[in-house]
Order: sequence, then structure tokens, then C-alpha cells
Amino acid sequence: MTTPRSIVIGGGAFAGLALALALRQGLGPDVPVIVADPALALRPSRDPRATAIVAACRRLFEALGVWDEVAPTAQPIVDMIVTDSQLEDATRPVFLTFAGDVAPGEAFAHMVENKYLNEALAKRAEAEGVELRTVPVSSYAASAEAIQVTLGDGAVIDASLLIAADGAKSKLDKHANIAT
Repeated sequence: MTTPRSIVIGGGAFAGLALALALRQGLGPDVPVIVADPALALRPSRDPRATAIVAACRRLFEALGVWDEVAPTAQPIVDMIVTDSQLEDATRPVFLTFAGDVAPGEAFAHMVENKYLNEALAKRAEAEGVELRTVPVSSYAASAEAIQVTLGDGAVIDASLLIAADGAKSKLDKHANIAT
């Protein structure tokens, strides 16, 4: 029997961490899962942004076992009105509205501060054996057999899969000539 190759995720914000945790829970401990991102050195997370997550994402975070830690800091979104008017305009035509519950008592979305979500995911991922590396993916070379991933500290990992979760200005996407 051969040892399974690692799965490397470049990007340690909530998308990369949630995927790492889902892979760990789905594949079990025999497949090494590594998340590489310099931002992981700043713990607890200091990400100042906030994200609106829909009910389906909240359910994902419940399944991953992190929502209970995040929920006290989340704000339910029960109504949303989209317009391009200014607040001081006499009339404000509405282009789009969202309101109501997905299910009785279940908001259609929540506003969550990224720092709480990232930290809850990182703690849970570590507890379940995901390796968090505080360096970036600096380069990779793909062959028919594997992907050789080089991290910012010089470590080389033979991976079966490299996932780009490093944001809108992804260096990994650019290296692979993937248009977004």
C-alpha cells in the first residue's frame, strides 16, 4: 500500500480553512491536508473585514462544527433593500429586496466578522489534524504523477492536489493561467 500524497491549500482565510476541514472530515486522517498562508502566523486572526454568509454556508459551518463558536458574534440579516439612490434623495426606487426566513426562525443570511470565523476554523482544523503552515506556496511544478509544491520556507511537498484559495488576486491562479 502506498502512502497517500498530501493535499495542499494555498490560502488560509475562511474558504481555504473550511475546505481543509471538510476534506479532513471527509477523507479521514490518512490523507495529509496542509494549509499554507503567512496570515496564519497572526493568531488570533486580525482580519478586519466582515462577510455576509447565506443560510447554506451557515449550515456548512454547523456541519464542520464551528458555527456554535461563531454564532454569538454573528448578526442575522432579516431584510435587505438594494437601490442606487443616495440617503438624502427624496425618492429611493428599490431595485431588489430580500426578506424573510429560509425556514421558520432561520435568517436567510448572517453578517460575520472574518476574524471570528477564521479563528474558529483554524482552531478546529488544527484540532482535527490539518497542518497549518505560516508560509505561502511559492511555486509548484505539476507532472503526471504529482504536484511538487514548494513553500516559502523551502519545504517541498509531493501533493496529489494543490488548491488555490488565495483570494481574488491569486498568484496560484495566475501561475496556472486561470482567468477569473
